Amino acid sequence: MYAAPYPADRPAGLRRRSLRAGTELWRIDSTEPSAWIWDGFATPRHRFDSATGLVRTRYAGQSMHGAARERYLDTGLFVPADHDEHRLVRLTTTRPFRVLDLRTESNLHTLDADDRINTSHEPDVWQACHRLVDAVRSWWPDLDGIVYQSRTTPATSANVAFWSIDGLDVDARELPSCAAELDDLILHHHFTVDFDY
Repeated sequence: MYAAPYPADRPAGLRRRSLRAGTELWRIDSTEPSAWIWDGFATPRHRFDSATGLVRTRYAGQSMHGAARERYLDTGLFVPADHDEHRLVRLTTTRPFRVLDLRTESNLHTLDADDRINTSHEPDVWQACHRLVDAVRSWWPDLDGIVYQSRTTPATSANVAFWSIDGLDVDARELPSCAAELDDLILHHHFTVDFDY
């Protein structure tokens, strides 16, 4: 299933959709967004990184706590002291944001995929995800990103893999200045924060 190459032409029945203007996306990043670079990695590191290094993929959650859970799942929801200079980045769509949605059964069927494309860490699935980025960018040169299921908050948030900030308004604050958001993570989402704010 995941070893087959994607066709040069977009498969019949594969549909994209748009996130409406005003949709908020969130990420936690160690780098100020104005310094983000978009050159791809020579070797893919994350789920929807380009197989060929064609472009850098960045990731955001459709909820703030969803983005935080994705970022800190591997630390047991512990935000370490040296992340006090990280930024909470809110990305707001300024126009319809064109995406391929991998949560829909019809798109999964058309791609001969299943839910593993959203959450699995199996090497063959990840390799297919990497190849998919290059394929969808050739099928739809104006595509903004890929929406996929969150592995940590599937009922309340989805994730978006995106390749530029075109169509996004960007607001970034250092984490210690985000008291209300950090309080919410601690009080309602079982996080521990190891710096003063």
